[in-house]
Amino acid sequence: MNPISSPDQLPDSVARVAASVVGLATRRHSGAGVLWRPGVVVASASVLWRASQVALVLPDGEQVQGEVRGLDAGTDLAAVTWAASSLPVAERSSAVPRVGDFVFAVGREPSGLTQASFGHIGLVGGEWRSWRGGRIDRLIRLDGGLYPGLNGAPVADAAGQVIGIGSSAFSRHHGVVLPGATIDRVLDALLAHGRVPHGYLGIAVQPVRATLDGAGVDGLLVSSVAEDGPAAQGGLLVGDVIVSIGGTAVGTLEDLRSQLQVGAKVAVRVARGGMAQDLTLEVIERPSSRCH
Repeated sequence: MNPISSPDQLPDSVARVAASVVGLATRRHSGAGVLWRPGVVVASASVLWRASQVALVLPDGEQVQGEVRGLDAGTDLAAVTWAASSLPVAERSSAVPRVGDFVFAVGREPSGLTQASFGHIGLVGGEWRSWRGGRIDRLIRLDGGLYPGLNGAPVADAAGQVIGIGSSAFSRHHGVVLPGATIDRVLDALLAHGRVPHGYLGIAVQPVRATLDGAGVDGLLVSSVAEDGPAAQGGLLVGDVIVSIGGTAVGTLEDLRSQLQVGAKVAVRVARGGMAQDLTLEVIERPSSRCH
């Protein structure tokens, strides 16, 4: 990240980010959003809940009507558009975040006034999946929580370059930053489909150690199969142990999820009675279900 040479420069950095920030006025919560693309605000899905429209508070206090184009609870991201956007698109950081880096979040009060919160990055890690099932490209955890009204707010480095948006949806004690790569991927899906399609086979599984052709292997034991789902139609049975999909070993739920691309036909190898069995299953979009 780019350090500031003097604390006197920090208000300028905040003002630079704030120029791209809108407030979100809802009946349930208040939050913030940032102009991520021309005419497209990225915000927090948990703030908007099931809203189809939302009042956006501009820097001068004016309220305009925004259309909620899509929500993804898995990543806590939402896409909002409105017709006449004169705000500048936020400047993004290309630097890799590090533990201890100084950061700040910028929100907007219902009156249009800027609010900000300052802290540091407390934890950095690799790709992870939220408890809601969303794939997030990098773990960036703040050293504390987010103040009320800062869900969906841009989080920036000291130079005023945005590293992502803040969310408190995944932890009671720490805010996380949803990185730019995740935002871009999810926005593409939300703008195109209104949602993020998730692959579905219609099974419930659990990790297990199994025997395949006399050798021990890690796999996923199929504990239930949805009637008329893709797995049932493809011949998968309760008691089968999935050991690979498309030639890639699957020993965890994360391994399985990473192979479920909607619309794909996948080659699935299972251990059935200790012997290998090869099946072909079609991945469809997941309905409202806890199965995979």
